[in-house]
Amino acid sequence: LKCAPTLAQATHSSPHTLPSIHQSLPAQIRTMPLYEEKLISPLAVRFTQEHIRPVFQSGRELECTIREIKTKPGAGDYDVILEAPFDAIEIIRWHAKRDESGEDQDKRCWFTFDNRRLYCLQRAAVALWPRRAGIVVQGLYAATEGAHRKDSSTTAGRAVGVGHSLKSLTAWWDWRSEVAGKPAGENIHSLILLDEKRNSIEELCDAPAPPSMLDLFFQNEGSLHKVEGLSQHARTPTEGSTTDCSSPRSLAGSDVSPGQSAFASASDALCGVWRGGHGETYQVKASAQGWDCVRTDSAGKTRKFDLWYDEKDDLVWWGSAWNLYMQASEARSQQGQVHWYNNDGSWKPRSTWRYADAPAQEPGRSCGGSRAAARNPRKPQQQQQQQQQQQQ
Repeated sequence: LKCAPTLAQATHSSPHTLPSIHQSLPAQIRTMPLYEEKLISPLAVRFTQEHIRPVFQSGRELECTIREIKTKPGAGDYDVILEAPFDAIEIIRWHAKRDESGEDQDKRCWFTFDNRRLYCLQRAAVALWPRRAGIVVQGLYAATEGAHRKDSSTTAGRAVGVGHSLKSLTAWWDWRSEVAGKPAGENIHSLILLDEKRNSIEELCDAPAPPSMLDLFFQNEGSLHKVEGLSQHARTPTEGSTTDCSSPRSLAGSDVSPGQSAFASASDALCGVWRGGHGETYQVKASAQGWDCVRTDSAGKTRKFDLWYDEKDDLVWWGSAWNLYMQASEARSQQGQVHWYNNDGSWKPRSTWRYADAPAQEPGRSCGGSRAAARNPRKPQQQQQQQQQQQQ
């Protein structure tokens, strides 16, 4: 459950603006949840745009991205869970704005503003028909200001056009038409209808939680195999996700400090303040589940994320969607920077963090205490060699 610091602070520092009705809540209410990670069928989520471009803002084609979507074992009512090479989409419950057919006018449904990502996920789910595919989503409790004005769909979000403009559409997507000629699947139709009728975030199925760091910390190598199912995507080589020499994930080394566990060494190196490539900062602190990461952008807005440690592969994962990771060994190398990679076997980093000055530590907290002092452990040795050469 993700929460804003306080109601008073939420409207200034939260990435999601809370509706004005919450300003009249009792003062005893200290926090307001922003979103929860849940499971839902992508076919139960609707579009908010009349058309989408066939490429992402990065220039990557949607068709290429669809081919990279993989699956992992299902949970709850779902046979499989889709794993995409992008972040989880955000969904919100509200009524349809426009429907020229009049079929769903003013009907309350699940909508998203991540239209291109939803299109990719629906394409992957239809390809698996009649298997029941689910996705991890961030269920928002409150929409951003002016969100309704961004809804341009005239079909209540049931369909979306694909093209660089409305005048040059190359396709029209509606998953209902796509499955019309496929074998009937009563179970999947029932699941989609059930997800559509769930009126609140609380009624959606909970997303699978990442493994607890307390469990990983105290388990030995033999017992670690019990949690392999929770990180199957990281440990089982699959198409487009390799562990050979072409992937940075194969570079994890044995550089753990003597007398320390792998997690403790990684935590000592990772905790502190890092700077991204767009003026934003990331403050990392240890938590029961791994690390809490607070991102502060150049405008001063903050957002909290979870980082957790995969001890078997010596990787640090961002969130629970299995699509972004860094090598813990890179942090332990004390080179002053770390790289984040997409989980697609690519060598090209998605982003780079550079270490800043460590923040003041709380009393009794040792996390990151030696990080600043050990930023370049090779420097004293190099100075000593230079002095010896001068004497000679």
